[in-house]
Amino acid sequence: MLSLFTLAGAVASLIAQPLAGSLSDRTRTRSGSRTPYVLGGSLLAAPVLWAMGWTQSLVVLAVLYVTSEFVLSAAQGPLAAVLPDRVPVQRRGRSSAALGMGIMLGSVAGTVLASVTSGDLHIAYLVVGCIPPVLAGSRLFLAPDPDNRSAVRTQREATATRWWRTFLVSPRTQPDFWWVLGSRGLTYTGFFMINGYSLYLLEEHIGLGADAIDMVPISAGTAALCICLSTVPAGIVSDRVGRRKVFVCAASATMAAGLLVPLIWPTLTGYLAMTVIISLAFGCFESVDSALLTQVLPRSDAYAQDIGVLNVAAVAPQILAPALAGALVVSTDSYALIFPVGALFSLLGGLSVLRVRGVR
Repeated sequence: MLSLFTLAGAVASLIAQPLAGSLSDRTRTRSGSRTPYVLGGSLLAAPVLWAMGWTQSLVVLAVLYVTSEFVLSAAQGPLAAVLPDRVPVQRRGRSSAALGMGIMLGSVAGTVLASVTSGDLHIAYLVVGCIPPVLAGSRLFLAPDPDNRSAVRTQREATATRWWRTFLVSPRTQPDFWWVLGSRGLTYTGFFMINGYSLYLLEEHIGLGADAIDMVPISAGTAALCICLSTVPAGIVSDRVGRRKVFVCAASATMAAGLLVPLIWPTLTGYLAMTVIISLAFGCFESVDSALLTQVLPRSDAYAQDIGVLNVAAVAPQILAPALAGALVVSTDSYALIFPVGALFSLLGGLSVLRVRGVR
């Protein structure tokens, strides 16, 4: 049931981010174009999350969960566009690192909060439901968006009858956009092929059996720590040297090498070594690639929409990678092939970014 919920939620996220991003680009309010969606989606999520703590029906829970994913993703899409909206190109590496840190800290804090409050689901969901609107509301006081009611509408925005066509980006005229999208999708696929099967890899490939469950939180905590350790330095150094591609390519290649460690060294030590290597590499990739993608956006009046499209390359692998890994396990009756295939995807992701011409 968890896998089905996750799949449905990911599909909702794929739809919500570019859709809300497109609407945000066209919005003119006293609070700017991003705040109505960031704050609105967070406020709508609160009662949905609260209700999840009280329902006793799987069907109702599924509807509520997918709804929460949709409205929170609708907030996340426009929020990501604040980076190209308000941060100069030469400082986007460190700002992207900060965004990456927020994602990782949220993931870790959410896991800890869930474990602490798991004894009372009513309290757990009540607390979780309060977090998005509180943090989103803080933007109104700490970093409000400027009033954009006087902004001139572009011809693209005015052509409502062909609105759906604005989601299309020509690979002929904007090849960099597509190379970055492909690079991100391939590298994420390599990472999530392993990340989605950590319990089973520890059980079967490493041979821990029932003891594997105790190693999962240790492995996850190690991964989160390593990602946080590499994210900020990579973003800062990338800004200082004025280069993005070399960091993204090196991170993808390092991840590919790290994924091969348990294949050669199928022990717990080898698995933890892989976790450290690929997590450090992924932290570097995440921060610099997020800055890189803001520099290949094809339209200055459609930042949120185009970032929403690019974010499909981050969300889709979370759906496809576990399915691909599962197919490999079923067809070979072994988990061993997951590692070289994941490494191949990561390596191809690094090579793809070399085709980008408009960014160093």
